[in-house]
Amino acid sequence: MNTRTIKILTSLILLTTTTIAFTVQAKGNTRLNINREENNTIVKPQWLTIESTNYYDGDSDDLATAGLGFTPLSTTKINLKQANPTQPTTQELRQLKLNRFIDTKTGEGTLFGYQRKTLTPLFDGKVAGTEVLATLKNKEETVGLLLQIPLDFDKNKPCIVAVPATDSDGLFNAHDVQIRGLWGLRHNCAVVYNDKGLGNGIYDITNQRGFAIDGKTQTDNLLFKPDINNRERYVKAYPNRYAIKQLHSRQNSEQRWGEFVLQSIEFAFYQINTLYSPDKTIKYNKDNTLVLVYGASDGGGAALKAGELDKNNIIKGIVAVNPQIVPYSKKIAASVQFGKNTPVKIQYQSIAEYSAYASLYIPCAVPAIIENNKDKYIPFADKYVFSQNRCNDLKQAKLLKEGTPEEALEKLHKYGWTPEMDIQLPYFYFKETVSLPYQYISAYGHYDITERMCNYSVASTQQNPIYYTGKVAPLKEVAFEQLWGLSDGHLPVWIGNDSTALALVNNEDVISPRRDFYSSSESKENIDYNSKGAMCLYKKINDPRVQYGMGQIIASANLNGIKTYIVHGRNNVKQLPDYTSRAYVALNSQVEGKNSQLRYIEVENTSYLDGKPPFENILLPIDYYGEDAMEWLWANLTNKATLPESQVVHTKPRASNNDITLDATIKNLVPISQSPNRNNVIKKENGKLTIPN
Repeated sequence: MNTRTIKILTSLILLTTTTIAFTVQAKGNTRLNINREENNTIVKPQWLTIESTNYYDGDSDDLATAGLGFTPLSTTKINLKQANPTQPTTQELRQLKLNRFIDTKTGEGTLFGYQRKTLTPLFDGKVAGTEVLATLKNKEETVGLLLQIPLDFDKNKPCIVAVPATDSDGLFNAHDVQIRGLWGLRHNCAVVYNDKGLGNGIYDITNQRGFAIDGKTQTDNLLFKPDINNRERYVKAYPNRYAIKQLHSRQNSEQRWGEFVLQSIEFAFYQINTLYSPDKTIKYNKDNTLVLVYGASDGGGAALKAGELDKNNIIKGIVAVNPQIVPYSKKIAASVQFGKNTPVKIQYQSIAEYSAYASLYIPCAVPAIIENNKDKYIPFADKYVFSQNRCNDLKQAKLLKEGTPEEALEKLHKYGWTPEMDIQLPYFYFKETVSLPYQYISAYGHYDITERMCNYSVASTQQNPIYYTGKVAPLKEVAFEQLWGLSDGHLPVWIGNDSTALALVNNEDVISPRRDFYSSSESKENIDYNSKGAMCLYKKINDPRVQYGMGQIIASANLNGIKTYIVHGRNNVKQLPDYTSRAYVALNSQVEGKNSQLRYIEVENTSYLDGKPPFENILLPIDYYGEDAMEWLWANLTNKATLPESQVVHTKPRASNNDITLDATIKNLVPISQSPNRNNVIKKENGKLTIPN
């Protein structure tokens, strides 16, 4: 029996036991305020702790921009200053998280997100309302919850939009609040967010401090506080090191993502009933309140897993954008066919597997990417001056035969990255490096901080971009207190494009610990992007404890008949379509059959990136299509409009005029068609997905 077969059998066993456990937990945890009790009394969930409740007037502070306003955010990059960087106020912390430059050239503000045409000097996109910060606490972990109730919440036609956090981020993710959450606020819905048990759980091991749910730096009552034996000895051997909740909590929170979404909805029901029920009985429940779930990336995966757990018809609609999801079935084979090509069987793969593969081969493949795209600008490709060293290491390890960039690129193409994706790969590796597979492998393997898997650790790194080499150094350019606002849940934590505050580092670099991209694993004369570490991670996929963790997180693709849209970028190099959305839709077509209400929208010229520089000429923002799908669901559920069929949306990249990229228009961001041309219709049946070219 080969390793792959063992893996599949292990995953099947774990899927069965996990699904049973989740079903029981979900039923028990969603009974309050959603299904009517016999006495119809509002009861606070035992696991819920209300941390704070604040009302924002929509002027000095607000739900969507923390008082900054759309015009400043879309005009220039705001350089926020804290009165005391080591003791930022609550509003300053919220502003740090919600301060992002909104590039209106992408179409945000005109075609999706803020509606610039409706703004005035007296209304600059600031939304008044009540914000409730809470935690879900149990013996295992703490989950952050955030509820926003707009001042004009529709009490007669109540609705709730649940938004699980994007990627590994926590609460106040700017894209979640200002795109997905804003959609709900604009439709007079309460919006509830959850951090999926990850949050900004950064812990400073040396100074024994971390972050509370509101971003304040504390020593206790934290999002994450690891238990480290012989901490003093560890700090002496590994100074300037940090623990991260997803990597080091040993909890593998991903197995409970769907449960957390359902509990966040229960929290929302409890709060709106508490606020708006005059006689303290349950006024709002699943039968009279429209509940939608809207998530992207990891949040998209959480949205789908919530649908799989919802046996009580609480959720009426789901939109999952570029979902990071791992569908699996032992008995059902999934296949995809492009046009009239021969159908190809889809191998069920986790993000840990395919991102580890990418981290192994991309550094070697970059020269071939440059050669194949001589007439195109390839962001960050010029940084890869040591590619052949990685190729040589792969050849020596018998992971390549010839040891050439062309051979490495061919391997990537066979694995699922298409030639159309090549231009993104140097940027993708540089920005994500080996941190992306590491965070999932570490979580799946339930690794402890002191195990230093594959000789990696998380450290504060050289922050000054001048002569930056990614070496371990104390925090200097930013204070620890500011990391909460800078971090998006992923490593590295960037300061601009050229330096990092926190990063995954190679402890065994031959000169001194440093980031992979600047690291030598064998000889100090030869930077090889830490070939040894990348190969170690790739091998870790077959470690029984990692296999066990992957078995805990796989998805059934049974959405219980919930009306659902999956929207995926065809050129997404991070959540590869074959292993995520395509596999999920194909499996769902067999699992649910004719009862399925799942529709799949695949969009050309989109990825996990949002169409901003350096890809403004080739990529468009996928968030436009997430919002478009939400509008179709809303129209169907409130006005019985006919939902569009599954389809490929053919888009057109933004053109340039005198080296200036023109604004996106409806000719670029082509809307989802209610009645698509039959040549664009995606067909799904009996585990087979047929996608037009």
